[in-house]
Amino acid sequence: MTETFLDDGIDAFLTGVEADLPDFKPIGAKGFGDIKAFERYLTERKTPEGPYGIFGKDVSMCRFFASGNNESLLEDIRRKNEAEGYGNVKIPNTNITLINYSFCPQCKTIFSYKALVDYYSNPKPDPQYKNKMYQYRQDTRVCCNNCDTYFLPALVISDGTPRNEVQFLCRVQTIDGVEKYLHQKAMSVLTKNKNNVIHKGKLRAIKNDVFIKDLEEKPTLITNIIQYTPFKYITNFVDGTNVEKGDLLFDEWWK
Repeated sequence: MTETFLDDGIDAFLTGVEADLPDFKPIGAKGFGDIKAFERYLTERKTPEGPYGIFGKDVSMCRFFASGNNESLLEDIRRKNEAEGYGNVKIPNTNITLINYSFCPQCKTIFSYKALVDYYSNPKPDPQYKNKMYQYRQDTRVCCNNCDTYFLPALVISDGTPRNEVQFLCRVQTIDGVEKYLHQKAMSVLTKNKNNVIHKGKLRAIKNDVFIKDLEEKPTLITNIIQYTPFKYITNFVDGTNVEKGDLLFDEWWK
């Protein structure tokens, strides 16, 4: 199960739709032709990425491979996710599961997937962000409800044994990160291309016109897209057939 977008959250994107860049796609591989190659990409890639988001001072990031009692914490989170029916995302045709690794560095309160989703849907207001919409996109922190400590949650990539990790992003932040990164590569994707927005009565959806290979340098963005994509559509995204098959972003319609 995945989070439900607040109308305000998706409107922050849809009201700003613009086709200011050419609909350009480079010639070359669109996806991973070999699922084993994709497994190796997720589990073995060690290229560091800086933190996503804009905030005023340094914030602790949850890091599985630099934490004490990490296995126990991850198992507690996995079990809580399972009990709540959220998170613990499995990637088809692999042994890989994506599990949020999220706990307050100060008081050690753990946060389930649902707790993260609920927080990002209603973050603690911070005046450093000019408005609520901007905070939805840029404030990747979580504020602990017990001690008011801010932290950045992680997403562990496990094949039964934790192998790698990236930063956890909410859906709005994932869209924002993808659009900004591909904008730098002269690509207008998702909500930045008006041709991607389709209507059904009062509902709207966004075509997923992103080729996974275009994001190869950004494993954080790839992993977060996958965790919000329904199981039956993950394979299309991984092998690069999501565009020709007309897949919708997260397979969702919004008002």
